[in-house]
Amino acid sequence: MSDPPAPPTSHVLRPHHIQLLTLLLVAFTSFDEKTFSQPFLLALYRFALQEISEVSFPKTYGEICKTLRSAPMADAATSRQFLQVFLVSCRRSLFGYFARRCFVSYLKLSYGGLARLHRDYLEWVAAPVPGPSSASGQTLLPGYRPIQKVRLAIDYQILKTQADRREYADPDPWRLWQHAYSTGDENLAQENLRRYFEQRFNDSKDSGLRQHALLHIARMHYLSHEYDVCRKLLQEAIGVARTSNDRVVLQLCISMLRRLPPEERSRKPALNEVQPDLHPLEILSDVRKLMPINHLQPLSAAFEKIVQAVGLYDHWIDAQGAAFVESEQWGQHAVQSVVWSMHGCLKLAHIEEDIVTAFTEVGGNDNNRLIVTLNRAYYRARQGDYQHAIASLLDPDVWRGLDMNDYYSWASEIWHILVLRSSRRGQKRQFSEFLKQKRPNGPYAPREYWSGTSTPLGSIIRDPLYEIIQMRGVDQAHTGIEMLLTALWHAEFQGRYGLYRTAIILLADVGLEFGMTKWCRRILEEIMPQIIAGNELEQRALALFTLARCMLAASDSLGEDLARCLPLLAQAEHDFQKLEMLRQLQDVRYLISVVYHNLGMSQQRDIYAARVHEAEVQAGNASTVVIEDWIVEVWEIVAEVGAALASR
Repeated sequence: MSDPPAPPTSHVLRPHHIQLLTLLLVAFTSFDEKTFSQPFLLALYRFALQEISEVSFPKTYGEICKTLRSAPMADAATSRQFLQVFLVSCRRSLFGYFARRCFVSYLKLSYGGLARLHRDYLEWVAAPVPGPSSASGQTLLPGYRPIQKVRLAIDYQILKTQADRREYADPDPWRLWQHAYSTGDENLAQENLRRYFEQRFNDSKDSGLRQHALLHIARMHYLSHEYDVCRKLLQEAIGVARTSNDRVVLQLCISMLRRLPPEERSRKPALNEVQPDLHPLEILSDVRKLMPINHLQPLSAAFEKIVQAVGLYDHWIDAQGAAFVESEQWGQHAVQSVVWSMHGCLKLAHIEEDIVTAFTEVGGNDNNRLIVTLNRAYYRARQGDYQHAIASLLDPDVWRGLDMNDYYSWASEIWHILVLRSSRRGQKRQFSEFLKQKRPNGPYAPREYWSGTSTPLGSIIRDPLYEIIQMRGVDQAHTGIEMLLTALWHAEFQGRYGLYRTAIILLADVGLEFGMTKWCRRILEEIMPQIIAGNELEQRALALFTLARCMLAASDSLGEDLARCLPLLAQAEHDFQKLEMLRQLQDVRYLISVVYHNLGMSQQRDIYAARVHEAEVQAGNASTVVIEDWIVEVWEIVAEVGAALASR
């Protein structure tokens, strides 16, 4: 699509333009460049470039003075040799164009316009420096009222060009759209987005940007998980892009359409093929399509997509000359952390998380950093460190830059940590009477937390494991041996070794019911080197408890194996105690007391018998708790954060 010619520019002389002209005249004509130190000169150039390019709100007079006074080496008497890059070509530089444009705009002013400029400048100089909370209201500064370009109302100019009589595109609706989107006001966001793209960008009858508006609105619905509306908008945008012959937007629309879940549940999502205008992150998003268990794809296919995305990203930047966006550089590390975690290599996942945390902006809205922070906090909660996990998420550096969609993810993660703790402690009453009513917008699968839940997850690996766990509670685990073996095969084939280890533990537990004691002990001892490090405490505690039972059942010389299983049971007790899994803690302590009884150590047996009763009392007290004060305080903070983010 051939781009229409850029419209003629219309310039309105504002108060800060006078101060910038004064700065340029004093800095580059009244003083020799050698009088400035190099750091101060660099700061001067950066300040002038930012203000002249008008990429941000104009500063007040006080802010300009404060910025120049705080520049590096502002009080130095001499400076190193001054670079003459801009001074040599002053007429063709940005500074030269800015000075000439201000001069022409001044010549065009009427007497009334000149008097208004003088009055606005005095008010602008006298205006106080706005605080951080009022930064968004800088458009109301004196002298910055919008100019209505009505032919009979343009009284501030004597000489008027064609551009002075027409309204061209203004960036303010785009700023309002971003603000409305970040605060969760979808109606206002859509309205301002349409306003922005309906403006006059050029002198042709059709700006040719309608497909951009549809794409942005579709993206907003996609982030809100409104997939049906998003699909309709994308299909409309594809038709408009083809009519406008806009190949880039067409590719973006098709790629986003492929991100949507298929309309038919049994249909697998389509993967992207490398094409000239395809963004590398679209290849990276294909990893998400390969990760669901029911797609029957090994995790090696996800790693292949990651390598392909990394190579395409390097080509995208180096060969195609695309704009470098720093946040896009760390996306593949965030994805790798998730895939390595599913692969069962948690230490490698932590390394990738550390890379994202080290190089992304603190307190920003980078989704890569947020996802890594949420995953790390939930991992800490799985390790029994519930309060520290929640405290890490309540840090203002985590939530202060979030938009409302990311806020829902953040609040949902805190809620899931609280539900995980309640399920492990057996606090069903606290969940049903408090946490269930506070559930934020986000996914929730009851079967992941509560036994006896019949709603399946739709997973050919995890559902059989949960079925076996429920059958163990009623001594019917032997009836599910076939589906357990099937789940074990799928876990090994797909490379999901975390689930594979859990399946092996359950298989050994079921094998004890068939009298296969030595075989069960052998398969557990084969995978213990992968578990004993404690990357998953619940998995290690269950494995040690099951291995101790296998050792006792398969023992030929009972005395030696009784002594050998005591360290295993002690570690399992420590892990269950840290995880606050009180029912499982009773079982471990009971088995330890039985071992001490068979060893003839009555004193230790009585100690652990008392500990069994203590754990039973703790479990009974926990089940009767309705609301814990600290949990109420945490959720009040979550609600206050949401209110603060929505009222920005």
